Order: sequence, then structure tokens, then C-alpha cells
Amino acid sequence: MIPPDKSPLPAGRPSIEPLINALVFDIDDLAHSLNEVKGTNLPNRYLVEQETFALLESLEIMALKATMFIPGYVARRFPGLVREIDRAGHEIGSHGFKHWVARRLQRDGFREDASAGKKILEDILSKEIDTFRAPDWGITADTLWAYDELISLGYRVDNSAQPSLLKSLGRAPEDMTPFSYPGGLTVIPVTSYRFWGRVFPFNGGLFCSYVPIGLQVNHFRQLNRRGIPINYYCHPYEFCPQGVNRQAWKYGSLRAAFYGIHFGRYRETISRLAKVFKFAPLQTAYRRFLPHSNQVFLSSSETTP
Repeated sequence: MIPPDKSPLPAGRPSIEPLINALVFDIDDLAHSLNEVKGTNLPNRYLVEQETFALLESLEIMALKATMFIPGYVARRFPGLVREIDRAGHEIGSHGFKHWVARRLQRDGFREDASAGKKILEDILSKEIDTFRAPDWGITADTLWAYDELISLGYRVDNSAQPSLLKSLGRAPEDMTPFSYPGGLTVIPVTSYRFWGRVFPFNGGLFCSYVPIGLQVNHFRQLNRRGIPINYYCHPYEFCPQGVNRQAWKYGSLRAAFYGIHFGRYRETISRLAKVFKFAPLQTAYRRFLPHSNQVFLSSSETTP
């Protein structure tokens, strides 16, 4: 459990200073992800490099720093991109290597994949990578051994826990308070929302792509007033799609066409959210829950919720 001095502010008690929230990006290539995860057969155009450079430019203009979860297959192909993300002052975390979920990899395969993703980033940057996010949120009730493997590999922070995983751990699915998993891993749950008696992820990506910005702002303000930071994410192709990703239906895949309708929307969404909330990378936003953390990546955004 989190020590008392690391606990969030009690419900109803306002923060004295504007709360810092986490801005996060999964640096995936769309065609590769659809092929590996969804079983499509699209040409790997590898637009992720162009899209991420465009993302970095926009974040610089908005004076925002973020956490970038980079899969090993991207790092291996574009090591210069990894260095540029680091040079721009963003926090880097591991997103595995192949972008496969734990159930597909099984325990030995997951350990190998999480190790390879960590190692290639550390080799490129010559510094420790201790933060992990599972591809496709793929740590579930039947793959809890994944947390034990992450601990054994030296990871100290995870941002994969959706409401269903929290429930399997005996926690309330809407409880977004970071907690310590036995062995020394701090789990930062994804931001969520209770609707019609169920709790859903509500942290960007496809989850928030068609939700009016006013409703998002209202929910996030309520959480911040209770002392709860949010973590908000998307992919580079959702923020600034390039090439065929601007018209995903041209892939010839119904799944890609349906998924791609909202591509490009997050540039405006995040710009608007940043005018209301203060954003920074994951370990900065949640540093009071991380006794090991000395990472502070401050944004110049000082707007009070």
C-alpha cells in the first residue's frame, strides 16, 4: 500500500497549487500494429518516424513535455528518433518489443519481450529505463505474472492497469490511486469514468475520441479537485497522421477505416486541454507516489484547472 504521506488529498479537499497531470504517447506504427495485433495484412509503411517528428514539433510549440512509450521494433528501426525524443526533454518508457499482449507471449516470451524492449532503449540512450506500459493494455487477470517479471527486470513503474485489472487485484475498478504491487512496482492506473454502473477507461485514445471536450474537461476537473491526477494519451497517428494514415480507409481494411475516422483530432483536443490543465510526463505528475523518483520534467503551462 502507499504510505500515508504519499496518499492523495481526501475527497472534496481542493489542491493549493494546480495539480500536474500526465501526458503520454504510445509511439506505435499503425500498419505494423494492425498487422501484429489485429491480424491484417497491410504493407508496413513505417510512418511512425514522420508522425513522431511532427508530434515533437507541435509539443515544442505548445511548451509541453510528455512520456513516450516506445516499442522495441520502432527503436531498432529508428534509433535517431529515440535520441531526438530524449534530446527534446521527454521521458521515455518501454512499450515491449513486438507490441504483443502478455497472453499471446506467455510468461517466458513476455519476459524476453519486456527485457528486449528495455535493453534496446537503454543501449541507445545509455541510461536506465524503468517505466513500462503494456501494448494494448495487455496485462489481465490471467497474466498477473507479468508484474512479477517486470519487477525482476528492474522496472519500477507501470501504467497498464485498466479497471478490469484493478478489480482482479481486489481493488475498486474506479480507484485511480497509484499503489505498490508486492515486490516494488508502483502501478499507476489509467484514468477512468463510471457510466451506467460500469467503469470504463477514459484517458484519451479511442476511449475519448468522440466525447465532447466539455464533458472531458468537467470530469478531469472533478478528479483534480479531489487531488487525483489524470493520465491522458494518444498515438502519433491520432495526433498528426501522415501519408496514407490521413485516409486510413485506403489501407483496404475495414478495421483500419473505422479506427481512422478520428485521426488528427487529438492535435486540437490536447491543445485545448493544455489551456485548462497543467501537463507533464508520468513520473513528474505522479512523483509524490514514487519514493524512488527524482525525475522532474516541467511544462511551461501554468494554467489552473
